[in-house]
Amino acid sequence: MKINSVGLVVNYEKEKAQEITFKIVDWLSLKKIKVYIEGNKGKAIGREDLNCPTEKFLNKVELIISLGGDGTLLRAARLAAYTDIPVFGVNLGGLGFLTQIGIDDLEKSLEKLYQEKYFLDERMMLDCSVKRKNKEIKKFTALNDIVIGKGAFARIICLATYVNDDYVITYSADGLVISTSTGSTAYSLSAGGPIVNPSINSMILTPICPHTLSARPLIIGENDQVRITLESSEEEVMVTIDGQEGFTLEPEDEVIVKKSNHKAQLITFKEKSFYAILREKLRWSGQIDK
Repeated sequence: MKINSVGLVVNYEKEKAQEITFKIVDWLSLKKIKVYIEGNKGKAIGREDLNCPTEKFLNKVELIISLGGDGTLLRAARLAAYTDIPVFGVNLGGLGFLTQIGIDDLEKSLEKLYQEKYFLDERMMLDCSVKRKNKEIKKFTALNDIVIGKGAFARIICLATYVNDDYVITYSADGLVISTSTGSTAYSLSAGGPIVNPSINSMILTPICPHTLSARPLIIGENDQVRITLESSEEEVMVTIDGQEGFTLEPEDEVIVKKSNHKAQLITFKEKSFYAILREKLRWSGQIDK
């Protein structure tokens, strides 16, 4: 199906973001493809006429290009979570596990997009709900992870954790990361969690600086449901979504996490395997010389 309209989600804090946005707008315009820039960010390149309010953005576009890093792509993926709109990530600097296309390969990649020579990589997402006194008060959707973490004070928090209503453990820790396999290379990895191939739909529970050494990361099934009850009463505790959205919890609040019915549709060209990306991004070397 020919692409008629493209939406841009841009992080202008990245170096060369304005320059690359301008180039993409020009390229798409030459192909007679309608361009929309999410929010009011067209002003940065002198094209306020391309601005599109966030609430109308998804009704206008057939494909989203995110310009920035993994964080920008995560935001775009959550924005498109309840649609089948695919997201194409362009890396403007940084590690970039999800945004694998760099500036040097941009024009070649755009041509492949135009010729529809790409694949859709479906990624599992998480739905998170917060309950207070048995009433749901907040809902989120995440691609990478849900994190329950403490505030600025150096006190551990206590998180009673259940899987499918079976009690597992009460984590005494700085927090807990519940990640998808996609998110296993993000915060979960930094906290000591395993790397999981994103083709495996799973959830990973990784405690952050646990007080007990026996509290280890746990991989559970995609159809499991996690319920965490905040037992701490004095500390400031927040739940954060992909490191970008946050909500303050109160004692006895419940955080329920399960697989979302929606999937992120990420555009890929399958030029590199997951393991090749790991070697490149994590700087894994070859065999040690003897």
